[in-house]
Amino acid sequence: MCEQKPIARDFGRRKQIEESSSRTTAHIAEGFGRFYPADFARFCVIARSSLMESQNHLIDFVHKKYITEDRRQELNQLVVTALEEVTGLIEYLQSPEALRNARRARERRVVSRAERQEQRTARTKKNKNQNDEPNVNLNPNGER
Repeated sequence: MCEQKPIARDFGRRKQIEESSSRTTAHIAEGFGRFYPADFARFCVIARSSLMESQNHLIDFVHKKYITEDRRQELNQLVVTALEEVTGLIEYLQSPEALRNARRARERRVVSRAERQEQRTARTKKNKNQNDEPNVNLNPNGER
């Protein structure tokens, strides 16, 4: 849509809708990386706001006659679907179930931390031993 005239020439509006639509997924990804439901939910609320901003830009595009009302409604339906999904995710993240699941995941990580540390130590020792062993494929000059 942004590649077509006249939107392609209106750099300011084009940049605004491109940023608001791409920020949505970026905020969700950033929230997921926080590992805590409350933080994830906060970033999902921001993502939801970016979706609503995109809806507003579509209305502006109709007023400027960049797109038709039919095209706006078609694109808006995608936004509405995304809003419903993000809202559902927010509701889950704010639920007691999400807190329980996050607590269980943290407990599993803590329990397995010692095991992961042992595996790292074993790999480090193995790599060190391999580096200390002479390479039998090399001649006395260190060449193959």
